[in-house]
Amino acid sequence: MRLLAVYNHDSQERLEEKVDYEIWLLGFLSKTQKTFEGGIDISTITLTNRQSGAHVAVTVTEVLGSEAAIKVIDAMSPLTFTASYKILDMIFEWILEENAKNGIIKGVPWKFSEKVELISKKHNRLTYPPIFQSNLYIRDYLFALYSNLLRFRNEVIHKHNFSVLDNKLRIDTHVGEQSYTLVLDRGELGAFVRTVVAVANLLTSALSFGPLEERLLKYHLDRIQKLHGLADFKQKKPLLINVVLNVPVENELFPADLKFVRQEISRIHPDVDVRFNLKIIGLVDGKSSISWFFPTDFVPENDVFELRLEIHEKYRVPLSEGKTS
Repeated sequence: MRLLAVYNHDSQERLEEKVDYEIWLLGFLSKTQKTFEGGIDISTITLTNRQSGAHVAVTVTEVLGSEAAIKVIDAMSPLTFTASYKILDMIFEWILEENAKNGIIKGVPWKFSEKVELISKKHNRLTYPPIFQSNLYIRDYLFALYSNLLRFRNEVIHKHNFSVLDNKLRIDTHVGEQSYTLVLDRGELGAFVRTVVAVANLLTSALSFGPLEERLLKYHLDRIQKLHGLADFKQKKPLLINVVLNVPVENELFPADLKFVRQEISRIHPDVDVRFNLKIIGLVDGKSSISWFFPTDFVPENDVFELRLEIHEKYRVPLSEGKTS
């Protein structure tokens, strides 16, 4: 009950206000990062039941593809890094503030290092948001990022001791006689951005947390393992696609061979963790006559899924509908 009392709609609004600007900035930058990874939007695979010869349609979007734009993004990488860290700080400061409001701790320190130290000391006493409570690894990995990257954040903000060369951000720092260097390429910085933005949106309920979101989060955490220093999840790259399956009628049934569909997906996308939306088009005398659309979380697990004209009404869609953009 204490968890519900600490974290409610009002507390979520307080976090939204704290991170509003950085979420806007990093949300924009995380979208532009798609260009650096190929800029591939959701693709569609069209199959005919148990027949070879899949047709794959892929849409490629140029968001900021010009050489000049990429140079601008590279030049902004120190800002991207510090804005991402700022969201980390705002998240943990918010957690401390909500605990202080409820008398769990006495107050919230101002210095970053003191906040890290307080969380480390009071770790078992603090009440965390529901998404952290039910997925403790998110709390642990996020705090590892917050703790491990503080010295590099300070170096960028206070000493400007960084460089951007060959599409990589390099930050050098010293603690006593010990030297530390952090090098982030575009992909790693993009994964850091996506991780932080996603967790902030989960905490404010701007993003729901389903199987695909969890796979994406673990995938990006794996890509920045050198930042958090914790174990890899060994998560393959998640991918969401659309599948259109044409199924000829057989004895008044439309037997959709989903085992065949999954085999074709594995052939086309090897070593990728694929989830798919499924549109089934029933063919009568070679012509499209009826269709059903199953969003990814509702795709049947059967090897063969038999459909009739009069069943699965809630998944029936007009022949022209049933794709996601």
